[in-house]
Amino acid sequence: MRYDRQELIIGQEGQDKLKNATVAIIGVGALGTVATELLARSGVGKLILIDRDVIELSNLHRQTLFDEADVGRSKAVVAKEKIAQINLDVKVKTHAIHLNSENISVIKDASIVLDCTDNMKTRFLVNDYCRKNKTPWIYSAAIKTHGYVMPIFPDSPCLQCFIENVSLETCDMVGVLNVATTSIAALQTSLTLKILLQETVEPLLYHYDVWHQEFRKLSVKKKEKCPTCNEMFLFLDQKDDISTIKFCGSGRYQISGDINFDEAKNRIQGTCDGETIQTDKFLLFKDGRALIKASSKEEALSIYSRFIGN
Repeated sequence: MRYDRQELIIGQEGQDKLKNATVAIIGVGALGTVATELLARSGVGKLILIDRDVIELSNLHRQTLFDEADVGRSKAVVAKEKIAQINLDVKVKTHAIHLNSENISVIKDASIVLDCTDNMKTRFLVNDYCRKNKTPWIYSAAIKTHGYVMPIFPDSPCLQCFIENVSLETCDMVGVLNVATTSIAALQTSLTLKILLQETVEPLLYHYDVWHQEFRKLSVKKKEKCPTCNEMFLFLDQKDDISTIKFCGSGRYQISGDINFDEAKNRIQGTCDGETIQTDKFLLFKDGRALIKASSKEEALSIYSRFIGN
């Protein structure tokens, strides 16, 4: 049977708990692809996958669900297709969206939420939402040769208790090894399984440097004036401020607009997979975002106006 080796450890009752669980994974990149695959292979019943981005060649050295044929396609859509080849019993819901305060309710049914993003504003938004709705979530980050993981519970210290700055280094700036992202994602997934199985998990900050084989467990204290812990959900109250975003070093711009996707399918000559419309100039998402290949903001806006809408 599929889960025989696993059930020797967690038992049939544990396997049933996984089958009845729903995990939301925000960011289906280096961390998210590993977590998604491991959870699907473990038999978690439902996965909610959220990612606004498309697959690039530079992703392939660490984003384990994707291959060269997937370049240019939506990460969320492709991940769902790959999971269907691994375990058809897992139900996968995809959202190829830019997560913000207006649409974050897409994770409302999750038993637990996994942060696999590289965006601090999104992390603080998740921190606020999960605290307000009493949902456990797990912060993770990997950069260079090391990374961090921290399970955060409704009554534990939260992300804002130990991180305040929304502008931190990313792997685009300083690089990352695939052994680091894979190891951090495996640790995050292990803690996820323990929480779903209702085993005791401490709200510690785990740090692992895979290159130097250094592992630390760090205690985090609640900050007295932490806005989230004091139920001041500042990021939930913020309106999304994106209209045009330049993706660093990629020659791509994200432009958001109000479109009728069904009408666009009939009007735009491209390949439609139900969530996106792809052409040689842009990828249009169902939520009105377009990722546009351009050398400048002005060129991107011009392409958007000519081919998608005003």
